[in-house]
Amino acid sequence: MLKFRTYLRIVLIFLFPVILMVKSSASEIPDSTEVISNQDTTTAPNNDSLIIPPQQLDRVINNNAFHVGEKLSFNVRYGFIKAGEATMEVKGKVPIGDREAYEIISTANSTGTFDFFFKVRDRVESYIDTQGLFSWKFNKKLREGSYKFDLLVDYDQYNGKALVDMIRYNDDDDDSLTIRKQENFTVDIPPYVLDILAAFYYVRTQKLRIGMPIYLSNHDNKKVYDLRVIVQKRETIKVKAGKIRCIMVQPQLRGEAIFKQKGELWVWLSDDKYKIPVQMKSAVFVGSITTELTKIEGIKLPLPSQIK
Repeated sequence: MLKFRTYLRIVLIFLFPVILMVKSSASEIPDSTEVISNQDTTTAPNNDSLIIPPQQLDRVINNNAFHVGEKLSFNVRYGFIKAGEATMEVKGKVPIGDREAYEIISTANSTGTFDFFFKVRDRVESYIDTQGLFSWKFNKKLREGSYKFDLLVDYDQYNGKALVDMIRYNDDDDDSLTIRKQENFTVDIPPYVLDILAAFYYVRTQKLRIGMPIYLSNHDNKKVYDLRVIVQKRETIKVKAGKIRCIMVQPQLRGEAIFKQKGELWVWLSDDKYKIPVQMKSAVFVGSITTELTKIEGIKLPLPSQIK
């Protein structure tokens, strides 16, 4: 099963997608105080005559699931104890070169007793192409107790490269940001790759059929993962936001046993065109942690799946 602190830290960052990445981002940075710049990690032959044409980026994804103005709020519980709050918001549309992108922002704060023992003030930003629903930019800024870490990524989708800047700051108790370690590197990416937050919004646009998995490519830090989302069953879930008919899905990383068969994660999405995350649950070493939808803004209510 997942360690409690690890799960709490992850669930407070972005809910659905980030739980898939339980390994600490900071562990990827060499133990050095200097800035390091790496060449890309490709295994392709070094051949100057090899010319790879840029991607055309002509994919079009029909999106009826989310739009600008949507904001979702959540409570995180350990048993019956409230541990934190999180939000996911489609803030607006911004230009990215000659394209347009959704600006998605997720925040997470610990609360109550958990705020005293492990204070979390995290912010994640994803910029997703409005036409093809793939990643252009990704910014993750973690402020967790004395731990401070930034992951900043620019996706060159035309040329299949992710330009990554990872920064680890000194463990000071104040708000100062003195760089302790920094690394810049490039990662080869497949066409239309998604960051961990964008992956969640992409899944929401897909038709979910029981027993039919959804596959996608997901980038995080120095690696690209094959992500499989298994569509399990339909259930009705009651949370603070209402009683809602849901589809339960289970995300899995292919090729790397993140959970090592010792823990499982379940996510309930509203069974309608919006596919809003209603509830998420995972076991920990004692009990379980549950994330519940508390408030829906920017969407006409009640939801089609909502039971009055």
